[in-house]
Amino acid sequence: MIKLDNRKKNFMENRRLKRKTTETPQIKTDYEKEQTREEVEQIKSELIKFANTSWGKQWIQSNLSIGRPFRMQRGIEYVKDERRIDNLSINKGQIFATVQGTAPTPYRVKINFDTIPEDGWKKILEKFTNKIINLIELLEGSLPEDIISTFEETEYSLFPDASQGFNAKCSCPDSAIPCKHIAAVILYIARVLDYNPLLLLELRGKSKSEILNDLSLVKDVKKKEGSEIDSKKGIGKFNFNLPKISIQELSEKQNKSEKEDYSIGFKLKKPGKIIETLENLGIPQNIENKAFEIVLRAIYRTITSKIYDSSLELSK
Repeated sequence: MIKLDNRKKNFMENRRLKRKTTETPQIKTDYEKEQTREEVEQIKSELIKFANTSWGKQWIQSNLSIGRPFRMQRGIEYVKDERRIDNLSINKGQIFATVQGTAPTPYRVKINFDTIPEDGWKKILEKFTNKIINLIELLEGSLPEDIISTFEETEYSLFPDASQGFNAKCSCPDSAIPCKHIAAVILYIARVLDYNPLLLLELRGKSKSEILNDLSLVKDVKKKEGSEIDSKKGIGKFNFNLPKISIQELSEKQNKSEKEDYSIGFKLKKPGKIIETLENLGIPQNIENKAFEIVLRAIYRTITSKIYDSSLELSK
């Protein structure tokens, strides 16, 4: 009986000590904290290098703001084998993909992001009309810093903010977010954006076709506003001031000009917002790509502005 009591007493004492040890977290030394910080920065650097372009790197950087680089690191081995990631789709505010893990059936990954509201897009697209060259670069597969800054100027970020955590789900047993499958999809998207940055705009709420269509509407509104202002000033859209000269006056002027030195006078007119040549001739009907019209108008504006500036220099 005494031996049994002693055993019970020892068991309870050991249990108490074990509980006390478990409840008291081990405090890291300053050296250990510094080592951890250095390790975290090293992991972040390696993750960011996974992308090839500046915007791909910014995508990873923005998603690292969740503050869990160790868990994000677990996705690297998965994403290196691209055959593991399949059925990828990027839609407005959502990414979906399947990731092949250790189980026979691939895991389903869904990541949700906040889209930019329509009012925000309206402000952004209005600014795009003054950045046609940058927009052309975007359509050609590049993402200029001017486009990124346009979003920031309107108080919206082109890159999703993950600082409050991921709104994501994975069908794997790991309930922590991000699991290695979610991390793998995030990293894989960086490589996709390297080649097609327009998908980033679609993720934030606007597809390529919608952007081009909305830009056309913005252009039409500005054109209408310009026409209304001109009409108030008494200026017609196609009102050319042609002088009325009788045949008799013309003959007199011709006889007079034969006795004088021949000279031609030019009147320089600063190019306006409306391109009269394109408005008169119109865009060819068989051109379906709206990007062509944007490029053509940008070229016309550039050429007419340079000719006007050169003419002013010559007239001095």
